[in-house]
Amino acid sequence: MKTLRNTLMTLLATGAIVTATGASALPQGWGDTLPAWTSTASSCSVDESSSGKYEFSGTQFRYKGNNISNYGVFVSNVVSAGNNAIITRPNPTYQPITVRCNVTPIYDYVPEVPAPSDGFIGTPAYWKSADWNALIVGYKDTDGISTKAQVSASLRKVSRATLGETTIATFNSNDSANVSANEDIKQFTHAFDFQNNEYYVEINLIRTDTSVATPVAYSVRLAHGEFGVILH
Repeated sequence: MKTLRNTLMTLLATGAIVTATGASALPQGWGDTLPAWTSTASSCSVDESSSGKYEFSGTQFRYKGNNISNYGVFVSNVVSAGNNAIITRPNPTYQPITVRCNVTPIYDYVPEVPAPSDGFIGTPAYWKSADWNALIVGYKDTDGISTKAQVSASLRKVSRATLGETTIATFNSNDSANVSANEDIKQFTHAFDFQNNEYYVEINLIRTDTSVATPVAYSVRLAHGEFGVILH
């Protein structure tokens, strides 16, 4: 049953099964399997700094109307020079609008391996944290590799014991020239541990001025997959 399920998901992901709405938005040659975690961008929690600038429309998270990113966020660096202190200010950056999506713990079932007749011990069935290796983002970057519009997404781990945070993977829409609604993939290596950590995905949108339409994020998901490999 699991093999049949995974094969079907691979066909759906690679676009081998075409629905009435058209082919898959995933890059050509990509295949992934269940279990997977998925979230619409509009179901995530908005950062308070984004108040008044964002809107949700269906699954979409985007800038509202003619709103743009605030400009001039920077951190001052103090450099000692003898008895003087020199303040250096790096180039100001644009303040994004932000949502954060909680990753629900998901476990994969590992079936029992019966003891063979030669006397060796079998393995009981058990559950393990999902073996994901890909952050998949559904988005629209309205100016492609240019920097006036941007969609970024970061998968983050939070230690329950210390509250320390670590970034596992970061997706950046400016790495692609695509300006249509599509899905893109950032692969990573990580052993998920839901017993000791929490996980979330942070989505950030930047729009520097009204000469470009608002960038859009509409979905994020975590899955196990590969390019050019049929998974079973």
